[in-house]
Formats: sequence, C-alpha cells, structure tokens
Amino acid sequence: MGGIVVRSIADVVFPARQIWVTDLDNVLVEQLCDEKGTNNAGNIADLVEKTDVIFCAVPPAAVPSILPQVARHLSAPQWLISIAAGVTTSTLESYFDTTPPIVRVMPNIAASVGAAISVLTAGTQANAQHLKIAQQIFNACGTSLVMEERHLDAVTGLSGSGPAYVALIIEALADGGVHVGLPRTDAQQLAIHTVLGAAKMLAETQEHPAVLKNRVTTPGGTTAAGLHALEHGGLRATLTEAVLAATKRAEELGNT
Repeated sequence: MGGIVVRSIADVVFPARQIWVTDLDNVLVEQLCDEKGTNNAGNIADLVEKTDVIFCAVPPAAVPSILPQVARHLSAPQWLISIAAGVTTSTLESYFDTTPPIVRVMPNIAASVGAAISVLTAGTQANAQHLKIAQQIFNACGTSLVMEERHLDAVTGLSGSGPAYVALIIEALADGGVHVGLPRTDAQQLAIHTVLGAAKMLAETQEHPAVLKNRVTTPGGTTAAGLHALEHGGLRATLTEAVLAATKRAEELGNT
C-alpha cells in the first residue's frame, strides 16, 4: 500500500524528488525510485532526517519495532501518517516522549487504480492543516472521509476488507453465468461491469440502494425471482456478518 500511495502522489501532490522511501526489501525500493524518481533513504533514521511528513505503511505487527525507531529521530514540526490496521492513535502516540501530530488512515486496495475510499482520523495533536494535507495525499488515490476514531474498526471491516467481498460476489455472479451457459470470459466481464455500473449509478445519484433495486425490479419479473433467491439464501445477513467478523478482528489486532 505504501508503494501504491507513493506512485499516486509523486509529482502530483509532492515533487518526486522530495519523497524518500525505505523498506526491508531494498529491491522494491529501488524499483519504485527508478520508476517514479523518488529517493532511497536507506533506513528509517535517514528517512526521518530528510522528511517532514512520515508515512508509516506497515502491518500492525511491525509497529512495535518500527515506531521506536521513528520516535528516536522525530522532532517538531515533523508529524506522522499511519495506515497500520487496528492500531489506534493513542497507541501510536505512546511511542513518543513528546506527542507529535498523528493522522491515522484506513485506505483500501482500490488505491491501485485511483478508486480507493480512505477514512482519516486525527490524533490529539493533529489539527485541520494536518488533516488537509493527509486528505490531499489520499484523494490522489480516490476519495476520502474524516471520521471519529471510534468508527475506524468498523471502517476496516466494511471498506478495508470490502474489495475482497465484492470480488467474491463478482466471482459468484460469473459462476452463475457459466452455469446457465455463458462462456467464462464473457460471464466475468458481464459480472464486473454490472457491479461497476451499479456502483457508479449509486455514487453519482447518492440514492439509497433500495431505489435502484426497486427501479430494476418489475412485478413477477426476472429480477424479482433472483432477489427472492438471494434473500432465501441469506445474502444480506451473510454480508452483514462478514463486516461484523472483520470489525471484530480489527479490534483484536488493535489490542495485541
């Protein structure tokens, strides 16, 4: 995800020459720097020395080893953006003797095609300007919302994990098409563009999904028969349970 964000913002939000990158896999860093014209910092200490905004794109399990290294070298007015799932701003702040501004973000993988929905929340020292800069970064990857931190685990369960749910739905729709005689490649294209088109309509109209559902459904028609099968199979409840399960897991990760 860090590489995706850098590719999105280089020479768009910040000049590439002002962006420094480090990672355990130096080959990936060199590939990114060659591709986008960014700089290889070599290690965390050098990166913190050269940058004003520290973007921490690490898994939650890596936070206890990474944040102390950042804390040793960070000083005002430097600040931090974190996308570590489930790790609260209070936990992030606890690694610093003097609390820096921190913005916590939950993006999703659709950032790779500029279609992410990212949710941002501010730590105790972050102000409107920090949020504005963070939104500029993540709006380059799609769109963003600012929400209270108490919602972030639920956001992780819905939009963070959601692309996997939608991929499963598309796969199932394509499988259904194959079952009734469509070629696999055609069925997949039909499924993808059906989901894409419905999502775009809802995004542009901001209508409740039920309005679109009812517009497509005629009494006694094919859609009514399909919806009956979906309700009978428990699709609505199953998707809700998926969000609940992923939210619970995000909470657990935040407490480890």
